[in-house]
Amino acid sequence: MPKKIIQQIRHAESGCFPLFRVLPNLVTLASLCIALSAIRFSVHGDFISASGFLLLAGFMDGVDGRLARFLNSSTDFGAQLDSLVDFVNFGVTPGFVIYAWTNSYGDTYGLSWALVLFFAVCGAIRLARFNVDLAREVTNPILEKYFFKGIPAPVGAAMAMLPMVLFYEFGDGFYSDPISVITYTAVLAVLMASRVPTISIKKIPVRNEYAYITLLVLGSIIIGLLVKPWLTLAIIGITYATSIPITIFSYVKIELAAKKQ
Repeated sequence: MPKKIIQQIRHAESGCFPLFRVLPNLVTLASLCIALSAIRFSVHGDFISASGFLLLAGFMDGVDGRLARFLNSSTDFGAQLDSLVDFVNFGVTPGFVIYAWTNSYGDTYGLSWALVLFFAVCGAIRLARFNVDLAREVTNPILEKYFFKGIPAPVGAAMAMLPMVLFYEFGDGFYSDPISVITYTAVLAVLMASRVPTISIKKIPVRNEYAYITLLVLGSIIIGLLVKPWLTLAIIGITYATSIPITIFSYVKIELAAKKQ
């Protein structure tokens, strides 16, 4: 019997577990505190810190799951905790940050608060559907592997910050108009709750001959984030938005090809 399995049996028999197994849950709770702190900063008018904290929470959301798999410490409790925290971080927090930012420009006649509620409702629908889909049988492995149904909640929260990111880099513009921001974010919320196919970036296949170019592009993005973070984030956000029509076309093409087989 492998040594690792023997150790797990001994831990189970003794009623104890190694402390490192709670590390992924700790990262999840830390992301919750960071996202809620974004609300605090927005209330006090520090929107740059609010945006940064929300984006950091999104990054940590991508870390906790991978850390759990790496440490072989995935549990049902951790999955439920992650789902609840995702709703707060990416369903509730973005709406509050945008609410405070748009109200700093003047009265929005209640539309900004309606956006908070609408974004939270769409975020809840998105996460509930995602949890249900995890338990159902996969009908087309290729589509399930390379595409999401709707914009993922962390990506939706990051995309909601796009008007603010553009404002930090370029100043006032059409993207900072409160009504334009509310309209854009409402459309984004609908896309989160919808079944519109979006690309799963981490699963994009890269040919071997393009490995060096891929590293060069990713390295350039890292340099951009260090030198001109807001401009780089704006470019990433705009690129993702423009990729959605291309993704829909690719999805339909693959789906039709699968039906012909």
